[in-house]
Amino acid sequence: MDPVPTRAERIAAVVAILAILLLLPAAALGSGIEVVVLLFVAFACGTIAKARVDLEALRTFGLRSVPDDDPAAERFRERRRRRDERLREAVPSEYDPRLDRLLAAGLAVVGVGALAAVATGVGDGGRTTVRLLVVALIGLNGALIAYAASYVNAGE
Repeated sequence: MDPVPTRAERIAAVVAILAILLLLPAAALGSGIEVVVLLFVAFACGTIAKARVDLEALRTFGLRSVPDDDPAAERFRERRRRRDERLREAVPSEYDPRLDRLLAAGLAVVGVGALAAVATGVGDGGRTTVRLLVVALIGLNGALIAYAASYVNAGE
């Protein structure tokens, strides 16, 4: 895959960054629907950018179209190749399933803690109880998924 991000990916990254920057003021003003829309835009555009667009790519290419034989693109590919080689040498790439199991344990503690808070009556209000139940649901489901992933990836 070519390390040079396409123009569409770079535009999507800029839109995602703008949506994230607008998210805090929208949340501070109490705009519920605007926050949901901005989160959707940020996640959708971030997915399009696929983490291929970084600050270096934006500084190098901006939002312009870049042909394959552009000298700046060739220099960018060479820098990216050297950086990837240094990263492969510096960071071990072996998978440790114990980390997934540790994540599963942490998520289970959060989920059980939220259920315990509901059971003890910490969340006296209706909204607080619902929020605690949502936290418990997400925490316990995340724990199950992380635990399953540790066994699926252990054989690789």
